[in-house]
Amino acid sequence: MRFKTVLGHEQPKRFLQAALQNGRLAHALLFHGEDRIGKRLMAKILAQAVNCEASPALFPPDACGVCRSCHQIDIGSHPDVTMIEATSGRGETDQTREIESRFIYRPLVGSRKIVILDNADLLRHEAANALLKTIEEPPPDSLIILVSARPELLLPTIRSRCQELRFAPLAIGLVKDILIQQRRLSDTDARFLAMVSGGRIGLALEADVDALRAERADFLALVSPQSLESVGTLFGVAESMAKSEESEAALGWLAGWFRDLAIIKVGSDPDRLLNTDCLDDLHRFATQLTLEKILELAGFVETMEKGLERNLNKQLMLEGLLLRLRAALQPTAPD
Repeated sequence: MRFKTVLGHEQPKRFLQAALQNGRLAHALLFHGEDRIGKRLMAKILAQAVNCEASPALFPPDACGVCRSCHQIDIGSHPDVTMIEATSGRGETDQTREIESRFIYRPLVGSRKIVILDNADLLRHEAANALLKTIEEPPPDSLIILVSARPELLLPTIRSRCQELRFAPLAIGLVKDILIQQRRLSDTDARFLAMVSGGRIGLALEADVDALRAERADFLALVSPQSLESVGTLFGVAESMAKSEESEAALGWLAGWFRDLAIIKVGSDPDRLLNTDCLDDLHRFATQLTLEKILELAGFVETMEKGLERNLNKQLMLEGLLLRLRAALQPTAPD
């Protein structure tokens, strides 16, 4: 891969190429943004550009993608470039020791020793402090790239010593075009994946569109009259979902559903809808609910998603949501 072959993320690309061109690349970088958005890929391309063997050097700075160094970095066998997946808990101190050991000696064949630490926010306590020491006292010819979807969990002292680059989701239209080009998907399937991924190109390129449609159908069945017909059925559904560890996925689909209802209710651009193949159901529910009620339910889903992060009781939260749905969509339903 090369900078110029990456679609989107123009601001990070321009920044990195300018830093390389001017010889002002920081010794510690923090790439942050949502999961599966392209951060780790950009880190690998930067490592290739730094140690590329192309002669003469490319302008603007870039990896050639075909030399021995670029190939070795791509397959993970370059002696001067290391990719580490951070974990939380047991073994994390060993990971920081591995980082330190990589920087003991000068580069063997490249211009810099490079470590890419993915999920850097998972490091805790002793490991994070050890990493901070390495960043504060960088060895010559070294580069460490931290990759994180939750940079707020990093030590403030680590963040303050890194040059930060934020990676934003790509435009939905661009993701759709990439999927049509690279995966040969239909316009409908490509748009569906682009919307579901929220512009996260890594997720969109790997996702199974048929599996996602089936998953959505299962979870949107929660808002069907059959699921909400009786309190007993409702509680059974909540218990089953809580035990299957599918709560987070269900809330994601329901959040998209209420967002679509709000878009229809206010008469906004239909191109922003996720569930375009469920228009009949969306319009039916939109006529039953006020905008105030739709926003209230959407807010409750958001509260539940935060509750899952705090390990609150999943079953109780799901029961509460489904009871609210039942009351809103079928206020006269029999018990």
